[in-house]
Amino acid sequence: MRLVPLRLLLTLLVALAAGIPARAQLGDLQLRTLDGISRDRFTTRWIDLNTNELATVRRRAEGYLDALRDHHLVGGQLVSVRFSDTNQTRVERYENLDDSTTLTGLLLTVHALRFSITRDDRESIHGNPSQPAIRQILDALDLVTRAAGSGHEGYLPRFVGRANDPAYIPYYSTYGGPDPARPGLGRLAYRSTNAASPMMWLGGPTRDAYAAVNLGLASTWQQIRDPSIRSRASNIVCRLLNRIIDDGWQLNDGQGHVTFVTPALAAALLRTGATIRPDLYGRLFEQRAPQLLGQPATGMVRYGDGHSSLFNTINLFALSRLETNQSRKIQYQDRISQQWHESSPQLNPLLAACYVGAFEKAPNDPAALAVLQGAISQFPNPPRWSMYRDGSEATNRPTVLVNGEVWSRYALPFDLRPVAPFQWSQSPYLLRGGVDAPVAHSGVDYLLAFWMGRESGLILPEDALTIAATPTRVNRPTRTFNRTNSFLSNTNRALRPRL
Repeated sequence: MRLVPLRLLLTLLVALAAGIPARAQLGDLQLRTLDGISRDRFTTRWIDLNTNELATVRRRAEGYLDALRDHHLVGGQLVSVRFSDTNQTRVERYENLDDSTTLTGLLLTVHALRFSITRDDRESIHGNPSQPAIRQILDALDLVTRAAGSGHEGYLPRFVGRANDPAYIPYYSTYGGPDPARPGLGRLAYRSTNAASPMMWLGGPTRDAYAAVNLGLASTWQQIRDPSIRSRASNIVCRLLNRIIDDGWQLNDGQGHVTFVTPALAAALLRTGATIRPDLYGRLFEQRAPQLLGQPATGMVRYGDGHSSLFNTINLFALSRLETNQSRKIQYQDRISQQWHESSPQLNPLLAACYVGAFEKAPNDPAALAVLQGAISQFPNPPRWSMYRDGSEATNRPTVLVNGEVWSRYALPFDLRPVAPFQWSQSPYLLRGGVDAPVAHSGVDYLLAFWMGRESGLILPEDALTIAATPTRVNRPTRTFNRTNSFLSNTNRALRPRL
């Protein structure tokens, strides 16, 4: 008899205690539909999630938000955590800090959307509704953008933390490789001169962080009307843009590490700046926007690192949502549509949500509905443990050899993919990867897909099915997704401002 792994058993117990089904199991027809999309053979048929399934994915989002608040926020920044065991008895160290600022920016987007959709002014389980959570993240971003020192204020480090934090020391002491000239520090770890207490920040610029933080700040500005929150978001946007402009449109950590700003990122940052402070950045945006549209459209990476193409889509999404010039907006939407149709076989729910959410009148695309609903249904309940997987030995799976590495020819089902801190940036064709360790990831990947799905109309609140039910839909028949006549299209969008 095969024994159930301890980690899986604990996950099941947590789910049962929380009243959450262990997994929203998809039916055979739904699984065949997803398999058809992965092979670029979609038949435009998808069985929507029913009321119970929608309740399950909603409770799972609540569970990840609670787990995130309990374990994954350090000074308002998002981290993965290595525990002493799967009982989460003791924090050993923080992990994946090189992506912390990126994921913190995406978490800011989550809270802005959640507040906009639910208008959650009530106290949550832990006394932390969306607006205070947004303030906490803005506090963190204020610290992060000042950590590199007054001579380089506005740069986005990958993470900033207390130098004496025992869970942080093992990470920064080796980050970038040990530095013989500075014992106890990694080559890319630096002491902050702009903090009241000793702080360490992690250098090495990354465009992902700027794209993610920009999206979070733009979402906050549009969805939250509180003057103090909008003022703080505005100050951080100006700080970021002024630093980049002063550095000649480069991302420069002030320690000798520089990377260029892509036209899409420059346009997205300036579009946010022009929306918030048109007096400062409106003319500059008008000058630089044509540079993006003059560039060829960026293709989607399939067999390789998908970070750059994913965050390019996020930049286009922000541009599509903020743009006031209709001609430019249509061109941005055309690009994001091209990216989605090229990438739909990757079964990436974040790309699906960006595509649908980029339009005022959402496109009628049943594949986007299937990908988003299918992915969030297969996502496990918290905690999201790190796990090594190797599917390279499976004899029934078609593979391809690219750049000396074997990949799955078709996107893997979600439960066969190696676990990643942010699942949607990892190639779904990757056959092996991950680490078997008691490392819990934050679940911001699930939360972002869920709340963008709610905002875009691809995920219904479960009570909407009861309100919108007709005799022909009582048994949840297979249907073609039609946004034009959908109940959510008429209600969800009426209840909130557009970004």
